[in-house]
Amino acid sequence: MDRLTVVALGPDRAENMTLQAADALRRAKSVLLRTGKHGAAGWLREQNIAFETLDGLYDLAEDFDALNEQAVDEVLRRLARGALCYGVPDPLTDSTVAALKAAGVPLSIIAGVTQADHARARALESSLPADGRVATVSAVEMGDHRIDPALPLLVTELNSRLLAGEVKLRLLGVYAPDQRALFGGAVITLDALDRQTAYDHLSYVYVPQSPLTGRSRYTFGDLLDIMARLRRPGDGCPWDLQQTHASLREYVIEEAYELVEAIDQGELLRVADELGDVLLQVVFHAQVGKEHGAFAMDDVTSAICHKMITRHAHIFGDIHCESADDVLKSWEAIKKKEKGQSSSADSMRDLPGHLPALMRAAKVQKKARQVGFDWDDPLEALKKVLEETEEVRAELENGRGPEDELGDLLFAAVNAARLAGVQPELALGRATDKFIRRFERMEAAIATDHMQMKNMSLPEMDAYWERVKREEQ
Repeated sequence: MDRLTVVALGPDRAENMTLQAADALRRAKSVLLRTGKHGAAGWLREQNIAFETLDGLYDLAEDFDALNEQAVDEVLRRLARGALCYGVPDPLTDSTVAALKAAGVPLSIIAGVTQADHARARALESSLPADGRVATVSAVEMGDHRIDPALPLLVTELNSRLLAGEVKLRLLGVYAPDQRALFGGAVITLDALDRQTAYDHLSYVYVPQSPLTGRSRYTFGDLLDIMARLRRPGDGCPWDLQQTHASLREYVIEEAYELVEAIDQGELLRVADELGDVLLQVVFHAQVGKEHGAFAMDDVTSAICHKMITRHAHIFGDIHCESADDVLKSWEAIKKKEKGQSSSADSMRDLPGHLPALMRAAKVQKKARQVGFDWDDPLEALKKVLEETEEVRAELENGRGPEDELGDLLFAAVNAARLAGVQPELALGRATDKFIRRFERMEAAIATDHMQMKNMSLPEMDAYWERVKREEQ
């Protein structure tokens, strides 16, 4: 296959072409333009340079994806005849060029004035960042683009009202409806993006950078910037500046439990809010680590991405897993290898000692199960609970300390819960909540009867307790 020469025609007029682009068009044996509506078409006629266009496809295609696919096929068909010079406004954002490259077509690209350059020149001076950076993306690729409102955004190839509507919805997920932007040379608000008079492949929208205090929605990058600002020496937040890894430990645990509570209660909006609080703790620690030269956020994300890739060898490698159980076995095997663990006992000892005791017990039991040391039935595990209960009774009756046997009883109860598909930590938390709820109702019932608990016997209080239980049922 001959090499395809892709020439940047510039935003809209022939004057935007570079001398190199003009020379390539003059020397080309065959010239194909993305569209004859570009100003370069008139220049080619003046130079008596023959050319063809893909304009006929615009009326035939059902949507932009179909148009893009048909345009690529047509370029390949013409390239099969011999060397071809393909003119597009901006090779860096043109979707057909990207598709041709992905298909393995050998390309020579002659860059030139881009639509980003054009938009910057026409944008208001106050809207331009000091470093001149602008994020540029074609409209058809907006779905996968991560918008950073701290940077100006240029969306090119708004060639239809339908596509402008899709881009508008994507932008309104980040910007306010009254956010000012440039459509061509006119200042509009984003909510009017799909109500302009005309659209073609040269249409674009330019959204200036948005200050933190002027947004209704924020990105992960914004959170990093906010935390850096709060920790800035001299004019940062006094409380945030005092925090260390050690002082923040309690908040990590606290926020994690609040998230679990929101999940248990099925409050999805609260789940999102609590996830934000957990994420804040990660970002906080990353900022402290960065200030001490120990690690930064990129190290945190690199570590977890590396772990996810290596431990999902059935996705990113050559290991085959049929079921979720196979995945867990593969995960543990890879984890042991990474940590140099030679036995299951090694992996048990590796569990954090600060884990809640019930959770740590369940994790140890799961590791034992991986080598077959476990019951298959929760009823079998329940027999062990009864056995341990009798041993606790014996210790109490003989006047000995029951701590060890009570520990065995709790461990056995965790086994029964785990085999029954119940998370013991959550089960105990719910049981505690239930106790508080019933105690509150019992207390209220006693007060209604003009009695005081401190003057009542246990059997009397228990009668109220049983009444509350019956009412709940």
